[in-house]
Amino acid sequence: MVENYDMAMNIKSTTAHDLAKELAAIEHTSVTQAVTLSLREALDRRRSQEIADQRLAKIRGIADRFTDRVQASPGPSLWEANEELYDENGVPR
Repeated sequence: MVENYDMAMNIKSTTAHDLAKELAAIEHTSVTQAVTLSLREALDRRRSQEIADQRLAKIRGIADRFTDRVQASPGPSLWEANEELYDENGVPR
């Protein structure tokens, strides 16, 4: 698909041009399509990372709230809970 715009990019970098030509050869496409593909993939990676960062922040927030609640009211220890659940022979009560 060829997209037409009133303005065009003119990148004056031999490195960028060489990389675009190399990608175009690998992808068997035009330089323009190779640049478009590369930009889309880069943006997809950035967007995916942003989503992952947002999820991680949300999980950390949940973990922090859980930690705060446990520290504020820890409840019985595991040993105490086991004593309430099982008799001296290890049989459930």
